Amino acid sequence: MTRTPEPLYSQVKTAIEDRIDRQDWRADFKVPSEEALSVEFNVSHLTVRRALRELQAEGVLVRIRGRGTFVVGPKMQCAVFGLEDVSEEIEANGGVHTSQIITLCALEPETQLAKLLPVAGGTVFYSRILHLEDGTPIQLEDRFINAAVAPGYLDQDFTQTTTHAYLLRETKVSFVDNTIRAIRPDAEAQRLLQIDATHPCLLINRQTWHNDIPVTRSRFLYPGDRYRLSSAHEATANTSMIMPPSRNSTPSRRQS
Repeated sequence: MTRTPEPLYSQVKTAIEDRIDRQDWRADFKVPSEEALSVEFNVSHLTVRRALRELQAEGVLVRIRGRGTFVVGPKMQCAVFGLEDVSEEIEANGGVHTSQIITLCALEPETQLAKLLPVAGGTVFYSRILHLEDGTPIQLEDRFINAAVAPGYLDQDFTQTTTHAYLLRETKVSFVDNTIRAIRPDAEAQRLLQIDATHPCLLINRQTWHNDIPVTRSRFLYPGDRYRLSSAHEATANTSMIMPPSRNSTPSRRQS
């Protein structure tokens, strides 16, 4: 089988990532200009620009107007022990929680969205819900659900209960994988969260399994100035950097 060559922009992107991983380019290092990189890699300015833009979107690089593009620095991976129900968080802070259902449907098989939760031969449900605190948007929630483990999902009124509460009651989970990063919101997220394109956001990606069966894939997007993530625990010699457990770890408590 003939292997398709890697696109030029992807080759440039990989080369830059390698330099950052080797710490040849450390945190706050100013990246050479598009012109310099296009000469070095013998590619067009457009090719370099696409590579840089993707790295900016992934939080690897940051562009500061009038100054240039800089390396953000290595990312620390750590465990997130649980995400509370957003309605409970809001009410605990003395606010009033409301929600708006943007989308609630079964996805067509083999579509790009359906492929985000790989359920072999099965149906994937999808919901997009906007959560508000005292009328101000605070979280945009996207969930992909294995219909086989939560068949009644589409019948729920998620303005009266949350997806978190329903899934906590109806599903069993043995493994949870969380990642957190800062991103710029796309046009739809800007409109729903009532922010502009320069507004930094916190994105939490969450995947759950029961044994080897995918249960959910979720994305929680928060405007950076309206939400903070905190954790408190006793420090030990092992907790300065906690890596995610392997897929063969002991089953965890039920989470959504």
